[in-house]
Amino acid sequence: MSFLLTSIGFLLLVTSLGGVALGVYMAVNRSTRRRGQLFAIVWVPAIAASSGVMMHDVVTFAVGLFCFLIAGAVFALQGDQPYEPPADTRTDLVGDPGRNRFLASERTTKENKTRSRGRVAS
Repeated sequence: MSFLLTSIGFLLLVTSLGGVALGVYMAVNRSTRRRGQLFAIVWVPAIAASSGVMMHDVVTFAVGLFCFLIAGAVFALQGDQPYEPPADTRTDLVGDPGRNRFLASERTTKENKTRSRGRVAS
């Protein structure tokens, strides 16, 4: 019985370490960074729970399982909302390095309108 419980704990430990590794792999990609970080964090209590099974420690298993369930609920309820940076840190697609927001053609048109206001039509 003891060998069977240790084997099950070892399989759970390998699975939990795989979950953390998958979360770290997801966190490397820019589009899945936040979800990957959360996924890796969710699997850390599972490592604690599986080590509790391997050590035949009921308290470590219970605390690890409780934390894993709470973290899993947070992961499930977070939703798939994409991350949007704050408005002040967004990059301007048409802006040049000098932070001029107008395209060259728009800037020329505005300059022409400004120049024509001071002239009298002949």
